[in-house]
Amino acid sequence: MNAFPDDTFLGLVPAQAVEAEPGEGDTVVLIRPKILSPRWAWLLKLMKRPHFRVKLDARGTALWRACDSARTVAQVMEAMARAHPGEADAGFRAALFLRELARGGFVRLS
Repeated sequence: MNAFPDDTFLGLVPAQAVEAEPGEGDTVVLIRPKILSPRWAWLLKLMKRPHFRVKLDARGTALWRACDSARTVAQVMEAMARAHPGEADAGFRAALFLRELARGGFVRLS
């Protein structure tokens, strides 16, 4: 499998799919239910901690905020590359992180 994002992926538009709250400094904490299936959602009421809390660092927070339902993956990659000009792979790393956020149900790609 090719590690570089393909054209189909680059044209998708990421949208935030979970709640977020302010974290330390200017970062955010993503809050996602541990169970995403509506069929098993009733189990959330029985759990002590029904949500995952994912603390993002400054770079992850910037990427999260760039997922505004208006920019494509390619545009988010470009924005991250411009924000980190000294890093040749900043855009590529942003695409990989977006893919992981989508797999985890934190963002929707459409």
